[in-house]
Amino acid sequence: MPLPFAFKTTKIMPNQCTIPGWKPMRFTVFQLCLCLLPAGLALAEATRGSALKNHRIIVEYNDPQKVADRTITGSVTDDKGEPLPGVSIVLKDTQRGTNSDGQGQFSLTVPDGPATLVFSFVGYVAKEISVDNQTRLTVSLLVDDKTLNEVVVVGYGTQSRRNVTGSVTKVDLKQMENTPTTNIGQALRGRVAGVQFTDNGRPGQGGSILVRGQRSISASNNPLIVLDGIFFEGNLSDINPGDIESMEVLKDASATAIYGARAANGVILITSKKGTSETPTIRLNTYYGSSSWSYTPKLLTPERYIEKTLDWRKQSGLDADPAKIGGYLTATEARNYAAGQTIDPLKVASQQAGIYNLDLSVAGRSARTNYYVSANYNNEKGLIYNDNASRTSVRVNLDTQVTDWLKIGINAQYAERDLSGNSADMGVAFWTSPYNDVWVDAAQTDPKPLGNEDGLVGSILYNALIYKNQERQRNLFANFFGVLDIPFIKGLSYRINYSPNYRWFNLNDFQPIYQRNGINNTGFASRRTDFNKNWVLENILTYSRQVGENHGFDLTLLYGRNQAYAESIISSGTDFSGSSDANGWNNIALAKIQAVTYPGGTLGASQVDAISSMARLNYRFKDRYLFTFTTRRDGNSVFGANNKFGVFPSAAFAWIASDESFIKTLSAINLLKLRASYGSVGNQAISAYQSLTKLGQVQYVYGDGGTTSTGIFPLNIASPDLRWETTTTTNIAADFEVFKGRIGGTVEYYSMNTKDLLLTRQLPGPTGFTSILTNIGATNNKGVEVTLNTVNLKPGPLEWTSTLVFSANKNRIVHIYQSDANGDGTEDNDINNKWFIGQPISVAYDYRLDGVYQEGDQIPAGQKAGFFRMQDANGDGKITPDDRVVQGTLQPKYRWNIVNSLRYKNFSLMLNINALQGWLGVNNLLALDPSAGVFGGGNNPGRAANFLDAGWWTPENKSTTRSSLVYTNPYGHQYFQSRDFVRIQEVALSYDVPKEFTKRLRMNTLRFYVSGRNLHTFTSWQGMDPETGDGTRSAFPVPRTVSAGATISF
Repeated sequence: MPLPFAFKTTKIMPNQCTIPGWKPMRFTVFQLCLCLLPAGLALAEATRGSALKNHRIIVEYNDPQKVADRTITGSVTDDKGEPLPGVSIVLKDTQRGTNSDGQGQFSLTVPDGPATLVFSFVGYVAKEISVDNQTRLTVSLLVDDKTLNEVVVVGYGTQSRRNVTGSVTKVDLKQMENTPTTNIGQALRGRVAGVQFTDNGRPGQGGSILVRGQRSISASNNPLIVLDGIFFEGNLSDINPGDIESMEVLKDASATAIYGARAANGVILITSKKGTSETPTIRLNTYYGSSSWSYTPKLLTPERYIEKTLDWRKQSGLDADPAKIGGYLTATEARNYAAGQTIDPLKVASQQAGIYNLDLSVAGRSARTNYYVSANYNNEKGLIYNDNASRTSVRVNLDTQVTDWLKIGINAQYAERDLSGNSADMGVAFWTSPYNDVWVDAAQTDPKPLGNEDGLVGSILYNALIYKNQERQRNLFANFFGVLDIPFIKGLSYRINYSPNYRWFNLNDFQPIYQRNGINNTGFASRRTDFNKNWVLENILTYSRQVGENHGFDLTLLYGRNQAYAESIISSGTDFSGSSDANGWNNIALAKIQAVTYPGGTLGASQVDAISSMARLNYRFKDRYLFTFTTRRDGNSVFGANNKFGVFPSAAFAWIASDESFIKTLSAINLLKLRASYGSVGNQAISAYQSLTKLGQVQYVYGDGGTTSTGIFPLNIASPDLRWETTTTTNIAADFEVFKGRIGGTVEYYSMNTKDLLLTRQLPGPTGFTSILTNIGATNNKGVEVTLNTVNLKPGPLEWTSTLVFSANKNRIVHIYQSDANGDGTEDNDINNKWFIGQPISVAYDYRLDGVYQEGDQIPAGQKAGFFRMQDANGDGKITPDDRVVQGTLQPKYRWNIVNSLRYKNFSLMLNINALQGWLGVNNLLALDPSAGVFGGGNNPGRAANFLDAGWWTPENKSTTRSSLVYTNPYGHQYFQSRDFVRIQEVALSYDVPKEFTKRLRMNTLRFYVSGRNLHTFTSWQGMDPETGDGTRSAFPVPRTVSAGATISF
C-alpha cells in the first residue's frame, strides 16, 4: 500500500513533512537526507514505484506483511519438442533462479506481480518471457548456430561465419578483459592454432609473430597487420589493446589472397571499437601490477666463486692454497674478501619493476552518427635498472550518415612511446665477481659508478648512469573514408579509403667527458632523426545479390595505390675536451670532430611505390555449397624491371554437410562444415633499390699535381629479374559442433610450398663483387591445427568451459642452389649458412657431445680427463668438421594451449596454460672455457668469472655433462639445450558487482579483477627464458607480473 507521507517540491527549503497523527515537522534538505539515508537504502529494496503528483513525490511502499510470493511451474523443450534438462531459469536482474530437471520441468517462486524470466542453455538462444498472472509456462528454445552466425572480418568486408570458406580464426578477446595486456600480440599467445608470439621481456617492445611457422630463409616472416582495413606500419606497441573490438587471423591462401604480395606470412586483421548505444557510454579501465623475475639464473655464490677460483688454479697446475686466496684475486676482490663485503650482481642490475595503465573512453551513437573517443596512458618499468617505457595514445573513430546513400568518417590514432634511458649491462653482470665494487667514492654524497674492475671488466651500472639516452617514437595513423550506396542499383556500394601514416623516430645519445678508473672518454654526442610517411588510396566496389532462394553472390573489386617514403640522418660529434659538454647532444657544434651520416644509404632517403587490383567472388548455392574465387595483381618498385608485377589467384569451397537431410537425422551432430582451398600469395618484404645498381663515392688522387677528386663506382650488380617470393597453399579443414554445442572446434591440414626465395648468393672473385640478391631455392611448410571448445558444466550456479589449441608444424628446405659439385647425384648443402636439403630452415648443427673423458679412459692426443668427448659421426676414427650433424630444430615442432574458464554467479576465474615443445636453443651461459668463464693472463692473477653455476668437472666430482675449468673448446662447438616448456601463462579472477547495486550508483558495470602472468615455467632450459631462447649474457629476463584493476562504465 502507499505510505502516506509526501514532500513538497515547490520550495527547496524549508520543506514540510506530514505524517498522519504526527505534528508537522520542518527540515532542511540536508537534514532530511541525513536522517532518511539509512532508511532510504532499505526503502529502495521494497519500493515498487513512485510518481510525481501535484508537485509531491508519492512513494509507494510494499508492506512486507502484504507482499505475497507465487510459484511458477512449467517445462522447457527444444525446437523438436524434446525435454531440455539443466536449463537455467532466472528472475531477471536478481540472483533468484533454478534449473530444469531431467524431464525439462521446473518450479520457481517469484514475488507477486509482473516478472520477467530468463531461460538460457548452452547451444541454444536465450529467451526472456514476461509473466503476469500465469502460473504455468511451456517454453521452447531454438538451437543457437553461433558458430555459423558469428560475424567475422575477412578483409575488405565482413561475412557470417557460415559463409567463410578460408582459414579465418577469430580471437576471443573476452579472455583478455581481466589480464593486463600492453601489446596486442599477447592476446595471440597460445590462443590461435598455428600462431606463435614471442616477446623479449623488455617493456615497450613489439615482439614477433609467426603464422604457421617460418617459410622464408632471409626475407621477412612477419605477418601483415591490417588496422581498420588499412595496412599498418609501425610497432605493435603503438596500438592500444583497450581500443580493439575484434581481431582475426587469416592463414590460408583463400583468406589472404586478397592482400596478394603482402600476405605470404599470414594476415592479422584488427578492428577498433565503435559506439553501440544511443546513450553515451563512459568506460574507465585501470590496473597496477608489480613484476619480479620469472626465472633467476643461478650465479656463483661468494663461496662457490672462491671454490671455482681454486679449482681452476689447481687444474691449471698453479698454486691453489686456500690460505693464499687473497693473492689469487684482484686488488679490489682481495680487499672486499678480507672485509667480508659482497654483492649480488643480478640485484645490482635490477630495479623494482611494475606496470600502470589507464584507459578512458566515451562511445555512443545517434540516428546518423557513431563515435568512439579514447585516451590511454601506459607506464612500464622493466626488471633491469633503467629499462623503462611509457605510451600515451589517443583515438577518434567517427562516422556519420550524411544522407540515406552517403556515409563519411575517420578512424585515427596517435601514439607516442618514450623508451629513453640506457639499461644496466646484463653482460657485465654475468662476468662480475661477487667481491666487486659497484661504486667509486660510495661514501660521498654523489657516488660515481665504477668504470671497470682493475681493468678486467666494465661496470654493471656505468652505461645506465653515465651515458644519457633519449628515444622517442611517434605514430600518427588515420583512415578517411566514404561509403556510397548507389541508390538506383540495389546491393551496389562504393567505398574510398585514404590513409596517411606518419612515423617519427628520434634517438639522442650523449657520453660526457669522463676520466676515471681506466676510462678516458673525451665525450661523444649524436642526434638521429628518422621520418617515415606511408599513404594508401583504395577504391572498393561491392555488389551483393540474392537470386531466388538458392543462389546468392557477393562481388568485391579493388583498385589501389600506396607509397612508402623514408629518410634518416645522424649528426654526431666526438671529443669535447677543452670545451663544455653541459648541453649534451644539443651542443655538437663544440665537438672537435663532427660528422653527418645517412643510415641505409648514401642519401639517407628511399621511396617505394606499389599498385594493386583485386577481384573476389563469393557464390552460395542453397546456402550450404559455398565458393570463393579471388585474384590479385600487384606491382612494386622494389623488384626488377622485368618482374614488377605478380598475379596471385586462389579458390575455395565449403560444404555445410549438416544441412543435408541425411545428416539432420543424426541428433548428435549440430554442425559439420568441410572446407578446401588452394591458392598463392607473395612476399615483397625487401628494402628499396635492391634490384638496381647502387653507386658509392671514393676519393682519389688525379694527375701529376696530386689533386684529390671524388669518383663514383658501382657498389653491386643489378638484378633486373628479381621477383616475388611466391607461396602456394593447400588447406583442408572441418568445422564441427556435436552434442547440442557441448563440443565444437576445427581441424585443419595445410601444405605450403614457397619458391623463388629471395637469397643473397655469393659471386666468384673475378666479377669484382661479393654477392647478389636473387631468386633461388624453395621450402615446404606443412602442419596440422586443432581447436577444441568444450562446455564441461551446463549453465547453472557453476559454469565451466575449456578451449584446447594444438598445432604441429614442420618446414624443410626443398632445394637451394640446385648444384652438385661432387657429382654424387644429390644437391649440395650450404654448410656455412647451415642450410641443408630436406632439413628445417633453422637447425642446431654442430658436433654432438658424447660425454666427458674420465680418468682411465683411452684419451686421444691433445685431450685430457675433464674434456668433452665429441661423437665420431662418420666413423673414420677422428674428429673433423665432417662429424658435425643436425641435432634438431630451433623452431618448435608442437604448440599447445589450454584455457579453462569458470564462472560462479558473479565470480569468474580463467586459467591459461601454454606450451611449446620439440625444439633446441643455443645456451652460451653454459660455457666454461677460459674465453667465457675464467679471467687470467697478463699481469692479472687467474680467477674465475661469475657466470652460471651449473657445476664443473673435477677429479673428485667426475661430471658426465660438464667439462673441467681448463677445457679450451678446441672445436668451437656450441651448447645446445632443450627449450621445451610448459608455462602457467595467465590466471585471472574477476568479480562483477550485481546490477541491482550498480544501478543505484548509476553505473552500467563495475568489475574488479586480479591476475598473474608468467607465474611459473616447467623447463630444463637454464637461460633467461625458453620462449625467447636467448642464452647469451646480455639477455633480458621475462617478468612475472601480478596486477589488480577495475573496470567501470557509466
